[in-house]
Amino acid sequence: MSSGDPSSSVPVDVLPPVPREAELPAPPREKVPFEGLNTFYHPASGVVILALDWLLFTSDLMTDFLALPVMCVLGFLATFPLVLLIQRSWGRNSWPGAIGKALLGAFMVGLPFPVTGTLLGAAILALSGLPHHPVDAVKKAITRSTAN
Repeated sequence: MSSGDPSSSVPVDVLPPVPREAELPAPPREKVPFEGLNTFYHPASGVVILALDWLLFTSDLMTDFLALPVMCVLGFLATFPLVLLIQRSWGRNSWPGAIGKALLGAFMVGLPFPVTGTLLGAAILALSGLPHHPVDAVKKAITRSTAN
């Protein structure tokens, strides 16, 4: 066979195997809101906990004494999956950590009184890195999004 023949075989270079201790490049991660913030709860989890608590226990939904246990269970069941999802995806917590945080947040919402204006509500604000005033929250979100 001649060297100009297209059907001629071409030698294939074989690369050596990659050593086990070699580090592969990490796949690109998607950007999540408030990614650099290092708090116990992701800020979205704090918003969910306080919003559901406020919705369930500070409105006129609790007019009947028998509705109180139903509202407590409903608050727990609504909060747990939302906080679990937020902590796993945006908070980047492990499964045990996310489940523990979701249980704690759901327990807070399931308490038979509003925690929004109490010391527990202030603790949730502090643990999630949320400012105490809504205008400060908007400013903080805007400065974080423009800095990235």
